[in-house]
Order: sequence, then structure tokens, then C-alpha cells
Amino acid sequence: MDSDGLVARRLIEAAARSGASLIAETASAVSGWAVLVDPTTGAVYSSPERAAAAGVSAAAEAGSTVGAGGAAGGGGGRARSGDTDSGMGTTVRQVVGAALVVHAGPDVSARRVELVTRTTAGLLEVRARRAEELTSAEMRLHAVVTRLLLRGDTGLAAEVIGGLTSHATVYRLSGGADPQAAYQAVWRALLPTGARPGAPTLITLLDGDLVVVALHDAARDDGRVLRLIARSAERYGLLGGVADPAPLAMLAAAFTEAGQARAGAAAGHRLVPAAGLGDRALLRIIPPDRLSAWASSLLGPLTQPQRQALEGWLRTGSIGAMAQMLGISRGTARSRLRTAAERLGGLETPLALARLALALRAPAGGPAEAAASAGTGPPAALPTELVDAAPARRWATALTEPLDTAQRIALRVWLGHLGSVAPAAEELGLHRTTLRRWLEEIGRLLDVDLSSAAVRADLYLALETLAGPDDSPGALPRRGGRTYQRSATL
Repeated sequence: MDSDGLVARRLIEAAARSGASLIAETASAVSGWAVLVDPTTGAVYSSPERAAAAGVSAAAEAGSTVGAGGAAGGGGGRARSGDTDSGMGTTVRQVVGAALVVHAGPDVSARRVELVTRTTAGLLEVRARRAEELTSAEMRLHAVVTRLLLRGDTGLAAEVIGGLTSHATVYRLSGGADPQAAYQAVWRALLPTGARPGAPTLITLLDGDLVVVALHDAARDDGRVLRLIARSAERYGLLGGVADPAPLAMLAAAFTEAGQARAGAAAGHRLVPAAGLGDRALLRIIPPDRLSAWASSLLGPLTQPQRQALEGWLRTGSIGAMAQMLGISRGTARSRLRTAAERLGGLETPLALARLALALRAPAGGPAEAAASAGTGPPAALPTELVDAAPARRWATALTEPLDTAQRIALRVWLGHLGSVAPAAEELGLHRTTLRRWLEEIGRLLDVDLSSAAVRADLYLALETLAGPDDSPGALPRRGGRTYQRSATL
């Protein structure tokens, strides 16, 4: 067996490399496993990785035991002051706002376990103090970079943090009894001590809001940030909104979307997506490689400025707002949209806009995908043709299931008129006020924001997928020559 001095030296050398190295050396020193568990994020480091679940379970058990009546483990031979013995050779020690869980092999003495656990905890404390010296400056840096991105200064922001990804997802949260504590908790959860990779996530307080900007490539992020923020919101009583992933040039619009989505948050539903579709979105059922190739084919004729103009226009619904966001004149904005529309064969129909909205949300295809798509001819007329008929109908049916026949007809006609109430009401034989009430009820039943271009696109494609010969204004129930009002709520 190695001497105590040699074990301590190895632990110190590991701590100098990284937190993950320290936990790995701790597991080796006790011939077992070790896990550092954060109360919000779960396992921060685990050695081996398969021990993470056991470590989280032991930390949770120790926390509930201590909360119920002080340190547990009265009969445990390995528990020490400040530790909890979870039985079966597992020791849990609270350290730097987390729990160090150490499980020793059967041939390791209690004295060696105590030495290793105490030394590792001390080294974690040292690493935490060193990190705190940098935290204040790092937090200020996050605030500066976030403000630069919201102003559209992506070049300067990239220089400050040493590079940027192409897209980001914006979260805005507020409320809770202690916003500062929530801020610190989210900071620790997303940027664990000693494991801060190069600017994957920006976290700051802006005008009382907790703002998180998760940077990622053109595909959606892997969901890690969403899961951590959802747990933090529940733990600290926060209410928040989540914008759809957006190019960095559109970050200001995404910031606004997240704030608007937050208005719909409540206890039991603390984090609300801006579009309201989430996993119900069409792009979730289309194979990513097929979707990327299709989008590359559709958007291939466009320049990057034209793509940015189209995305800004769809997100804001206004040429003026898009021009201001991109820092260009209205004349330039109109010129880019006009040229883009010509290259895409026109944007006057709901189908063209739906295809565009889906393509702009698709993950970026690599060079191989772009080359493969170049010779496949024009893109499919309906994006739903990117999936087989049966899955497409299942998706469309599930998305529109809360609506009855009349509501589906009314929604389809309104979307066919690009969201214009007056001509849609005339075609339906409804008063405009009545149609507005119907649309409000439809939005409530579907739990979506009907002003969102992404929502409109998916709903239009879903309704077209299901449309039959009876799905026309003439099929609406009538009484005395007028459209029958089916309930007091409509």
C-alpha cells in the first residue's frame, strides 16, 4: 500500500490539473469510486462515469438524513465530523456547496478513507477559493459580452472572449425570494469550478433579469442548459421564458421573445418556450441529415445578408424592426428581401413562408450534405414530404388534436390569408370580432403564440397534411344564413 505522503502528493498534483483529475485520483486512492455532486446539476465529476447515479443517490440520502436529525451514521465506522456515512463503505462530505461522495473498496482501511476524503475536500476548498478570485471579473466579462451581442457587436464580442459559435438560445428569468442567490446557483451549475470551457454559456443579471445565453452551432443545443435552468427555476421559484435558437445577429429579437414568453410562466410551468411548440415542432420528426440537405437546397441561392434579413423579418414581423436590428437602412432591408424573394421564387403564399420558416430553423448541413443536395432537383413542395406519410399524419393529428372541425377550418383559412383577419373573416362568413375570439380560443387550446412565424408555419403544414374535401368554409355549421356560434366562449 502506498504511503500517506505519496497519496497526498498524488492528490495535490491531480488538483493542480483539474477537478475531474482530482476526483479520478480520489477514486484510485480508495480503490473504489468518487463523485462530486451539485444539488442542482447532479454529478459534476464522476470516476468512473457509471458511478454518477450512485453518487447522486448517496448525496441525496445523506442530505435528507442530516436535514431530519443531524449527521447520520451512528454505527458507521468511517463517518467523521462533517461527514455522513451512507453505509456500505460510502462517505459523504459537504464541501464548497456540493457533496463529495467517496466509496472505498473492501480492503481499504477507515483511516485511509478518512485521509483521502479530508485531503480531497481541502483541495476542493482551495480550488474554490482560487476560482472566487476570478469569479467577479468573469461575471463582469459575461455582462459586457452579453450587452455587446444584444447590440449586434458580434465581432467585438468574439474578440473579447476569443471566438463565438453561430447561434444561441436565450433564457430570461425573474422572480424568486433571492434573485442573487439564484444567480450564484445558476452560475455554479452551468460553470462548475475548474471546468469552464471556452464561453459555452453567458450568465448575467440585466435590469433585474437573470439572463442566460447558451451558445451553440446551428443545430439546437443538447438540452443540458435547459435541464439545469429548469431545475434552478423550480428550486429558487423563478419564472422564465426561452427563445427559439437564433443566429447571433438575431440575438436582440430572441431576447425580446424570451421576455414575452416569460409572461406565460406560472408555478407548475416555470419555463415557457417562446414558440410554444417545443417537442411538437415538425423539425423534431424529420431526420436531421435529410432536413439539412433540404434546407441547403432551398436556401442555397441566398447570400448570408439575405438570410439574415429573412430571419429578422420573420422573427419581428416588421421591415423597420429588422432593419434596426441588423443596423441597415429600410431601403437596404427592402432590397435584400426583394432580391431574396426573387431567388426563392416568391414569398407571397403561406406555403412559401412555411417552407422558409422551417428551412431557417434547420441544422446547418456540412459540405458533403450541401454537395449531395445540389443535384437532387428542386426541394419538396411540402416539407412534410421529408418524412413518410404515416409519421407526418401522426404528427399533424397530435398537434391539432385539441381543435374541433370548425376551429381547424377557421385556422386554416386565416393562415391561408397570411394571418390577416379581414379577408379570412369574409371567406368564413364570420364577423371579424368573432374570428378574433375564435383565434384566441385556438391559441389557448393549443398553448401556442399564434404571432410566431415558426408556430404559424408548423400549424399551416399540419392542417394541409390533414386537409380533406370537407375542410372548407362551406362545412362550417350554419343557422339562418350565419355561422353558428357553438358556445358562449367563442
